[in-house]
Amino acid sequence: MRSFYSHLEAVQSIGEEISSTTKPTYRSSAIFPVQHNTQYSSKIIFMGYWLLKRNIKEIGILYTLRNEMGQILSRKNSVIDSHKSYSISLDEFADKIGDTFIGSLELEIFSTRDLVFPYPAFVLVYYSDKFSTAVHTVGRIYNDIEDLVGNEEYVVRESGFDIYGDPQLESFLALTNGPQENEKPTFSYELNTKSGKTHSGSFTLNPIAPYQTVFVNLTEKMNLSEHLKNEAGSVKLGHNMHGFFPRFVVGNIQKNIGQISITHTYYDCSPLNDSKSFWNRKDDKFNDSAVAIPLYITGGYFTQVAVYPIFSPSDFEINCDFYGDKGEFLGSLKRAVEVKHSDNRYDVLDFETLCIAAGIDIQKAKVANLNCNWNDKTKIPTRVKFGLNVGMKNAAMKVPSNICFAPSLGNPKILEKAGTFRWAPFINIGTSEICITNSSTLKAYDRPAEIDLQFFREQDEAILKRKVMIPANGMIQLNAMKDSELKEFFGGESGWVTMQTTNPYIYGYDFDFFESGAVAADHIF
Repeated sequence: MRSFYSHLEAVQSIGEEISSTTKPTYRSSAIFPVQHNTQYSSKIIFMGYWLLKRNIKEIGILYTLRNEMGQILSRKNSVIDSHKSYSISLDEFADKIGDTFIGSLELEIFSTRDLVFPYPAFVLVYYSDKFSTAVHTVGRIYNDIEDLVGNEEYVVRESGFDIYGDPQLESFLALTNGPQENEKPTFSYELNTKSGKTHSGSFTLNPIAPYQTVFVNLTEKMNLSEHLKNEAGSVKLGHNMHGFFPRFVVGNIQKNIGQISITHTYYDCSPLNDSKSFWNRKDDKFNDSAVAIPLYITGGYFTQVAVYPIFSPSDFEINCDFYGDKGEFLGSLKRAVEVKHSDNRYDVLDFETLCIAAGIDIQKAKVANLNCNWNDKTKIPTRVKFGLNVGMKNAAMKVPSNICFAPSLGNPKILEKAGTFRWAPFINIGTSEICITNSSTLKAYDRPAEIDLQFFREQDEAILKRKVMIPANGMIQLNAMKDSELKEFFGGESGWVTMQTTNPYIYGYDFDFFESGAVAADHIF
């Protein structure tokens, strides 16, 4: 893991001093564990955003299909010279994979101009006609030894996702190994519960060959049914995997209906207590950190936020400010939760419950701004992670979304940004919806956002354009089924939307909803 300050420099964040020895990125890649069986299949969706964001005229793409043991089955390459939507499905390899397949799909982007980010904006989708689930780029094979060394500034455990003790659910981890064999893959674990109890242990796997794909049953390896009973919890996973960026696909399978929900792991920073683990840019105009989320708390839906005990040693409180979608202030709930590092506890905020506690009409509440503040201003962690869980009550699918997302630090340098470019996918298997928020870490925020939207589709290079205005602390929703123009434009295939604005505080989330209660979801790019 890089320190946060090293990360800001590496991605050339606004206002950061870039070293003259910084190496440009000409290769950007991702490697995904993929599956195909009688219940669901896999695909990767993306758009040619490099042409818009970096003004690169064309890039090369190479994608490699490997079987479970890491042997290459197919390699294809092409030129991306359009900003349209793209989809790479396992259906295109039907003659290689048969009826049942486990393996990996690696995608490599090559450019003659600096790509800046070594991890591209790809989305892995597991899907059937009854559900979908998605996660953005996870693991990748390092570009070179300098890339590897830079990302091993700290060696930490992986965490930041939900696991369950419910016997109908199976929690799992999936990874595709790098180019080096691991003769004795070893994992240690620490389970964290709502009560603050922890359970520790370890397990080993059979040797893993280069580029081998492995799905690990965590329910079985960690005896979750006994330790968690019917509750949810989280886990910190230590490991000895090496030679690749170790961000894993994780999730839960509901065995009785054959549906799955995925997300990705994140760094466990709880042992890190050095100066680079804490923020050094305090400014009284800002909250220490903050993030806005959309609220789905009517019509049988629920919205919850999981708080993971993976932040550097410190104590903080989360205050919730509630707004309507036009930015109208509805009320606040102070100290919705007090988070103490010493508790080492997995916690969950339920927003219907919080609205009622604050005396707020749940029919009007559309946005919650989570303001996180520390009493000790020298101990504001640079990395805090939450899980955004949107699901349906009493539905066939018990597992909600589990978006790994973070509050933004109160960074005065963000005000130097001339604007923001963001983009997000419409998966368009179920009912796809994108929520765009306009909320800030500033304590006093009143800046509206005028956004130029451009929509792209798979069929051709056609572009649909719109202009929208989001008031401060407001939100808009783009629904690809309810919006007849969008429905006709996408034609049932995946699509993308880009957002260009002079406001630096635009953020958002994308969803794909199903009657079964399944919810594919992620934060936008």
